[in-house]
Amino acid sequence: MESCSLSMSLDIDEMEPEWLPMMDLQASDIEASPNATVLPLFPLGSFVYTPHSEHRLNIFEPRYRALYNDILFSGFAAVASVFYLKDLKEVSAATNDAVKYICDHEVIGRIRIKKVLNPKVWEDRSTYLKVEAEYIEDKEEPEGSTRLADMPDSMPELEKKLVLTYNDLVQLQHEMNEDVKFTKESVDKFKIAKGQEVWSAVEMWQVFQQQRLLARQQEMQKEFQAKLLAYLIKEKGMGGLPNAIDINELPANLQQEVRSLQARMQDDLQPLAERDMMDMQLLIECDSHSRRLELMDAMLTKERKRLETKKTLKSLFNK
Repeated sequence: MESCSLSMSLDIDEMEPEWLPMMDLQASDIEASPNATVLPLFPLGSFVYTPHSEHRLNIFEPRYRALYNDILFSGFAAVASVFYLKDLKEVSAATNDAVKYICDHEVIGRIRIKKVLNPKVWEDRSTYLKVEAEYIEDKEEPEGSTRLADMPDSMPELEKKLVLTYNDLVQLQHEMNEDVKFTKESVDKFKIAKGQEVWSAVEMWQVFQQQRLLARQQEMQKEFQAKLLAYLIKEKGMGGLPNAIDINELPANLQQEVRSLQARMQDDLQPLAERDMMDMQLLIECDSHSRRLELMDAMLTKERKRLETKKTLKSLFNK
C-alpha cells in the first residue's frame, strides 16, 4: 500500500484491516512450506497488542496449557502478534487447578499469517492452532532516527504534521473541557520516531480510545442509575442499599429500561469499539513508519473534527 501525499486527507472510516479467509473447520491438517516459520496462535479477542507493550495472561484452558508446555519444552518463544514469553509461574496448586500458569510477555514484533495449518482444532479444541507466518519489518528510515538528514524527504513533514495535529487536538480538548483528554504537558513529550517511540504514542492513543468509550458508556448509564437509586432509596432507605442487584427483582418498568439501555449501548457503542479496534489493527499492519504516521494523523484529525463540530453546535444552542 502506497503512502498518500501530505495534501490528501485519509478517510479512516472507509479503511479496513486485512482479514484472513474463513477457516474450513473440516479441513485436514496441512504441512507448512519448506523452511517456513511456524508459530502457535493464541486468539485474544478484539484487543490489539502493540509492539514494545507488556501483558500478563492467565492460562487455564487445556489446549493453551498444552501450548505453554510446548513453549517450555520445545523452545517456542512467540505467540501471535508477536508475544515473547518473559516469565512463567506455575500456580495450579494455589488456584486449585483453575489456572495453570501466569505468564508475562513482551510484544516484540509483528507477523503476517500466511495459512492456518490445523484449522479443525479451533472447533474441537483438542489442541491449539498453528500457523505458517512471516515476520513484518518496517521499511524506510533507520531505526529510531530523528535527525532530518537520516530520513526520507517526506519524513520531516509527516512527523511535523502529526505533532501539529496532536497539539491542535489537545488544545481543543481543553477548550471544550472534555472529560477524557490528554494533558497539555503531553504535547512536549509527544515523540514519534520510528521504533519504540511511535509505538508508545500508538499505545497512548489506544488508552485514550478505551477511556473515551468508557466515558460514553457511563454517560448513557447516568439517567438509568438515577432512577434505580431513587427506587432503591424509596424501597430500602439509604442504609439498606444492596451491594448487588438482581435485575429480575426490579419492577417491570425498570427491567424494560435495563433492556432498552443494553440495546442502545449495543447499537451505539459496539460500532465505535469495532472502529477503534480496526484503527489499531491498521497501525499494526503498516509496513512503513511513514504510512503509520499518516494513519495516526487521520485518526487524530477525525477526533479533532468531531470536537470542532461539537463546539459549533454548542455555540449555536448557546446563542
